[in-house]
Amino acid sequence: MNKIRKLGNVSIINEERVRKKDKDNKEIFEYLESRDFHNYLNPLERNEEESIYPYIKDITIDKYQKGEDMIKTVSLLHNKTSYNKEINSTKYKKIHDNIIGHVNYLDKYYYEMLDQIELEEFPSPSDTIFLRSYSKLLSLFDFLKQETDRWYEGVKNKTKQRVVLNHGNLELDHMLKNDKDYLISWDKSTFDSPILDITNLYHKEWQNLDFEYLLKSYFERCSLSDDEKKLLFINIAIPNIVKKDKDEMINVNAMRSLFDYIYKTEALIRPYYSEEKKE
Repeated sequence: MNKIRKLGNVSIINEERVRKKDKDNKEIFEYLESRDFHNYLNPLERNEEESIYPYIKDITIDKYQKGEDMIKTVSLLHNKTSYNKEINSTKYKKIHDNIIGHVNYLDKYYYEMLDQIELEEFPSPSDTIFLRSYSKLLSLFDFLKQETDRWYEGVKNKTKQRVVLNHGNLELDHMLKNDKDYLISWDKSTFDSPILDITNLYHKEWQNLDFEYLLKSYFERCSLSDDEKKLLFINIAIPNIVKKDKDEMINVNAMRSLFDYIYKTEALIRPYYSEEKKE
């Protein structure tokens, strides 16, 4: 009789096999093999809806060490799969317009939140946090618009883009450590700029990892152009939307997290702009 235990959205069978509903990533795995990248798990079996993988016991290590090992593995993935691709002349314009459109939406969203709060006689604790720090949002939106315009001026006449195979779903739980480091959960993998993976990892793990060290480590192993770095910094600097909840404690934590993210990200990318000014 099989002994089955559930772990998240997977079933572990007899501590030997893992059953998971996922996409058929056979072509992705064949591509990785052809590029001499072996830090993935090939399924033992596959049916229409799920795959059976070998069970790999995840060795527990410090999260900072795991983050460092993950960034090394991602750097290897990007280096092994990197190539230049000819692009349509409108590609960079579309990226520019999408970013500016999203920033304008955030600007309007938070202005309307300010307008609503100012009508209240007694602002809530979360509203008070917002009122005290709203000017920080305004300066961030100005920065994002200016930097996006600057980035576009530098790339608008380019006809090629460096692309890599992005894992597409990076977070600490999606790497297993054993005889080697295995990236798992490839369902969102895509060929695009390497900044996609780094942006996604930052959004997921900004509170958990030392990204000052991780960015330095990544840049040493996988060199990004100045234009790629600019776009990376723009993307990670864009804040989330905070939606009001009935529970005020949730609102307070969400508002604190919003501004913690803004200040932490500013501190992370500021040194790179200081270097740029010196040059």
